[in-house]
Amino acid sequence: MTPPASFLPAPALTAPERLNPFADDVCAGPFGVEENRSVPGLNSDILGQLTTTIDERQASVGRAGGQPLLLLTAPRAGYGKTHLLGRLAAAAGGQVVLVPLAFRLEDEIGISAVAVRGLESMARAETSREGWTKLREACAGVCASLVRRLIESGALPCANADQALRVLNGDPMDVFDESGGARLIGEWVRRHEAQLRKPMTEQAMKRVPAIPAALESWVHAMLNHALDGGMSKMAVLRMLAADTTNEGPVTWLRLLGLWRPVVLLVDHLDAYYRNPEAGLRIASLLLDMSEMDGVHVVLSLNQDVWQATFGHHLPSAMEDRLTASQMLLRGIGENEAATMLRMRLDHAGVKGDELCDFESFVDVKRYFLGRPLGSVSARTFLRHAAKQWDFFQQTLASPPVMPPPAAAAAQVEDEPFELPLLTETLTEQDSSKELSIFDAETTSEMKRMAEGLAEPEPALPQQLEKPLPGTNGTNGAHLPPPSPPAEEMKPRVADPEVAAAPPTQFSPSSAGAFENLREMLGKLRQSAPPAPEPATHAVASRLATVISTTAPAATAVPAPVFVSPQPPQDAERDALLGRYEALRLQMSAEATTLPLDYSRLADLIRLAGRRFPLVRFNEHELPGMTGRFAMCWSLQGMEIIFGLANFADGPYWRTLAGFAAGRMVELHANAVDGAPKLKIATFKTDREQQAWAILQNGTVFPEVLRPNVEAIHLDSSGVTSLYAMQRIIKESETGVLQATPAQVMGVLARELDFFWKRVTRVV
Repeated sequence: MTPPASFLPAPALTAPERLNPFADDVCAGPFGVEENRSVPGLNSDILGQLTTTIDERQASVGRAGGQPLLLLTAPRAGYGKTHLLGRLAAAAGGQVVLVPLAFRLEDEIGISAVAVRGLESMARAETSREGWTKLREACAGVCASLVRRLIESGALPCANADQALRVLNGDPMDVFDESGGARLIGEWVRRHEAQLRKPMTEQAMKRVPAIPAALESWVHAMLNHALDGGMSKMAVLRMLAADTTNEGPVTWLRLLGLWRPVVLLVDHLDAYYRNPEAGLRIASLLLDMSEMDGVHVVLSLNQDVWQATFGHHLPSAMEDRLTASQMLLRGIGENEAATMLRMRLDHAGVKGDELCDFESFVDVKRYFLGRPLGSVSARTFLRHAAKQWDFFQQTLASPPVMPPPAAAAAQVEDEPFELPLLTETLTEQDSSKELSIFDAETTSEMKRMAEGLAEPEPALPQQLEKPLPGTNGTNGAHLPPPSPPAEEMKPRVADPEVAAAPPTQFSPSSAGAFENLREMLGKLRQSAPPAPEPATHAVASRLATVISTTAPAATAVPAPVFVSPQPPQDAERDALLGRYEALRLQMSAEATTLPLDYSRLADLIRLAGRRFPLVRFNEHELPGMTGRFAMCWSLQGMEIIFGLANFADGPYWRTLAGFAAGRMVELHANAVDGAPKLKIATFKTDREQQAWAILQNGTVFPEVLRPNVEAIHLDSSGVTSLYAMQRIIKESETGVLQATPAQVMGVLARELDFFWKRVTRVV
């Protein structure tokens, strides 16, 4: 009798069926992320900044004006936003209440959706204790906190108050779980639930401004869920959270705040891509919620969603508040990828030689070679490793098939003739044998094909392929064969005997057909026209052009802007170009989302001023502002003063305006033929537009100076180019690049041609 299938032993997994250690590359939610399975160095600075910021804000709870929203952005999907939020939950899980929030398209964006979706996500998240969810744990924590306040106020008499308070300050699951270490208190609360409901509500009313009847319903529902759990109790909580008439959503968040500070994690907003109206409502809602005491909001977005849904679609004031505390995620590096690879293999139980072999098979160092710094996301590398694992397992599953020793010995005895290599020389005895590895029909066809490869007899006398060597001791054995005589070139009558002669036997030992084929290919290569030079890349050819400016009238040839004593070769030029493009990719997110960094522009302007032969560069310390300077470029007939500070810095701009006015008077006093024109140049993006308008329309600049002020507008692409140029010059100065700053400027300055032209334009 055949046993049931359920009792049969499970078949052993073969190599291809083995689970892929890298298949899990998507983090579904923040709960369940284990710190011991996370790469320690992956975005560790961002994680530390998040935890520190939340700790600081907990210390300042109750301060007027609320707390700024935390914005976490990534270049695109797969950089570990949700995983980082999970590490935040693991790091601060015992100090805060984490409420994950993911809106749905059918939701009406509002505080009710926040409460309902957050409550549902907590109800789905399980804890380490069986039968407990994050929602039940939070309800137990709130109820334990209310009972503790009753004991502290003396409203609830207790024989051993100190011990009870210590227990209620601990893990609430130990109190309300039937098998918990402090279950005696929970059992006492269960027996006196009806009598405790009203005193607990009164304690909640002291800290939560809500309707008394609605607040009592909340306390009753949370106490029932803490004692028993279950989906029916959760449904009651969900109904209360959706009741906007009694301020249910706000009451729920404030009740959670009685136990621990609430951190609202807003993620997965990709469904609102290119929906600016929804983006405006979400931004307004989250900013309002960040004003609530004890509630911290963390907004997580990909860069494409930020630009298409939020970003410049929001009013400037709202955008400024959203980006006040912004953190940018970066990709993983070689060391982090190697650590991730080893952790996944260790967790999958891959050990010993197999682990070392796969690490060599993947070759993490080679994978990152030539890739821009920070451009590889964790998900991209995991998917690459998953494919490599499949290939690796296939090679293990299909080893080369070797015949058994007995069969191999029998085969040697049965085969008297051994197939030689084409390079071997056969003896006359072996060459008389005809080797046939095909049937008769195929052999005949192969012979016909081999005859077709034979060198045809020329129809006309051929010239010598090589000139005859001089009499320098070369023997005649190396001379080419002479042309056939004329009589041999006449048409021949078919000779029956000759025609009936058997064709040359085709065998591997007679390699004449292959030699003829090689000779024919050689002649084709010799007679073929030379290959054209490879087309120069458009960017490389543009960079190869030396940047020049118009020279003085006495000089007929334009003088180069940059003088490099050793111009870089093509390989070095391509390397600089590649590094520059990599930095542009790396800087694009920062240039798009953050305010303009004037310190980087100052570094670039300072270096360019010192490198330009036709520019005289000076730095003047501003009067009364120690350590702050005004940079100046003096050109032929023009002087440029750069204003490089935030437009809200009133003292700086007033001092700079006074310096520029004095400089204008000085230039007119020292002029002989005509005073040089003076220009104040500053820079702005869309973010600084409003601040610049306020500064321009104010009283900082005198009327005589206003026509000489120009705020050069930079788009995100231009800012990215400036940042990349500043970084690559810094790398050359510190020795990271094998090129001098002069060589870098000489090769890449054309990339900033738009910048130089607008800076030197006469207003």
